[in-house]
Amino acid sequence: MEKQRLSIVVKQNNLFKKMIFVLSLLIILISILLAVFGVKYNKTKQNLKTVAAQKAAVEQSLSERESLFADEKGSLNGEISKLNEQVSLKREQESRALAEANAGKVVYLTFDDGPSPNTPRIIDILNENGVKATFFVKNGGKYNGYMKNITESGNQIALHSYSHNYPQVYASEQAFFDDLQKISDLVYNETGVRTNIFRFPGGSSNTISRKYSPGIMTTLTKEVQEKGYCYFDWNVSSGDAVSREQPKNTIIENCKKVPKSNTIVVLLHDSAVKNTTVEALPEIIAYYKSMGYSFGVLSEKTYPIHQKVNN
Repeated sequence: MEKQRLSIVVKQNNLFKKMIFVLSLLIILISILLAVFGVKYNKTKQNLKTVAAQKAAVEQSLSERESLFADEKGSLNGEISKLNEQVSLKREQESRALAEANAGKVVYLTFDDGPSPNTPRIIDILNENGVKATFFVKNGGKYNGYMKNITESGNQIALHSYSHNYPQVYASEQAFFDDLQKISDLVYNETGVRTNIFRFPGGSSNTISRKYSPGIMTTLTKEVQEKGYCYFDWNVSSGDAVSREQPKNTIIENCKKVPKSNTIVVLLHDSAVKNTTVEALPEIIAYYKSMGYSFGVLSEKTYPIHQKVNN
């Protein structure tokens, strides 16, 4: 009996030891697992922090790039807008050129600096030959009444200058537009016509203006158009302004020096001393007729002949 009880106690002790051993193993195993997962957790946590920092850096970089791209986009849009304007202008000019090419060869006789005692003589010759011309006028004093003759005979009256005094006209932008407004008002008062056809004193390529206001022509050629004026230069010069009274035959020969263009704008002058210009006019008209040109007057629809601006 005693032996039996002792045997049971021994068995119980052995079982208890085994249980303690198993529990110890479990505790060790759990500790190992916790240590392993703890390291992994810390690494994962550190990796998450690193990823978060990288994300923030990327977002900052993207924000900076978006800002840069926005500036570049704005700049590019501005350039594209300018190019579109240039393309539109080029197409408009090509369209006008094509329209005039289809209409045939046209010559525009233009007379600067009138009215003068020669204005009625010029008008009579134009009427006799069945053609019209454009007169770029200034303040002609006692001859201003001839402005009405110009318009009533079906010719085009256009603006040149009130004073035609270079130091005064090109002293400043304000001085220029004051002069232009005065000649516009004078023409309106004499004829009832408000015209926007215009020619710069000396032409847009003049360099004399540099003496009074460097760079003024670059500004004025843009501003007159912005204000609604159509300015015209010429691509054929009669040369009648080279001297006080240029020989008649020289004027005629100069007018025959035409460019390769269907649009010819001829520069002539209407003043008291230009008698040889008046004398040459019938032969000039006859020459252009023989070359197949029709005659026109300048208008907003006429392809603009512009020279290179030199100031």
